[in-house]
Amino acid sequence: MIHFLPYVGANYESGGIFSKRIMALGDSHYCEKASDAVPSLTRDVIEYYLDPASENEGWMQTYRKFERSLVNKATTYSESREIWNSLLFYNFLQVPLSGPRVAGTAEEYREAAEGFFEVIDQYKPQVIIVWGKRLWDKMPTERWTSSADVVYDGYAIENGYYSMSDGSKARTFFVYHPSAGYSWDWWYKAIMKVMG
Repeated sequence: MIHFLPYVGANYESGGIFSKRIMALGDSHYCEKASDAVPSLTRDVIEYYLDPASENEGWMQTYRKFERSLVNKATTYSESREIWNSLLFYNFLQVPLSGPRVAGTAEEYREAAEGFFEVIDQYKPQVIIVWGKRLWDKMPTERWTSSADVVYDGYAIENGYYSMSDGSKARTFFVYHPSAGYSWDWWYKAIMKVMG
């Protein structure tokens, strides 16, 4: 079941600036108060991040580093909006966590698979970029086909495909979580190599 609706960029369906439908898949939302866990939270977070009137907050670096790893340059506000207008962003876990570095339970990850498949069946991404090894290791095995690792700069990148209900497939791989230890220029080259 989907609780946190995905953010769907205005140009996602056409592929926008990437000419392919790319889904960025985060792990979870952090909410200090249960009342903050509203269905529009994912969309609200991205819109707040993209609003030039918003104060620059530390958590925004996660989104900034990821977007830069898709275009290989430092981005302006208008470029950020163009990038996110071309993406779909969805958080896998559909329950809020209490804070960063907190993991969901095995059951919460299992239960989240239904919503994930519902989202990919509806929006049919061609590429899914999973944020972080923790989430990657908990992704569902149903509808999954592994591919040989793609090696970039001596690093083996695990990847494969998720199948959708119409038979189409989404190339899927993980990047380090952009919140820490994420070199966007290195990941740009790695992402481009995996996407071919």
